Amino acid sequence: MPSYEELRSVVVDSAFDEWIRFGRLGTWTYQQDVALRLVQQEQLGPAQEPWATQFQAPSTRYGYVFYYGNSPIEYHTVVGLDNDRAFVPEPQQAPDGSLSITPYQRLVGEIITGDPGSVESYCNRAGIAVSQ
Repeated sequence: MPSYEELRSVVVDSAFDEWIRFGRLGTWTYQQDVALRLVQQEQLGPAQEPWATQFQAPSTRYGYVFYYGNSPIEYHTVVGLDNDRAFVPEPQQAPDGSLSITPYQRLVGEIITGDPGSVESYCNRAGIAVSQ
């Protein structure tokens, strides 16, 4: 069985279009290793942060979990912005107020959204930078 670090590397090295979407199930399965999947675990309620409420339609917070087989690997809080038009993991806020996500988090959003351009556009509109 692969280690946590190995699985994280697999995700980092993947592309959004290497994940098979099962929309009604809220599940994305990695084509190269079908034991690895991302699952929408729960709806957490409306997103109230200013960066998420600036859009025309409401935004909702969700919990997603990466699984390998039956083992949960990692939990992510992701916001479906503007009535779920794009999904962006909750950003970190620096002391100066700037918001950022990692390239890994952006990839999680791209997998769920299915469109990197939409994730990039909504990050730009929300003032979220992608940082190393």
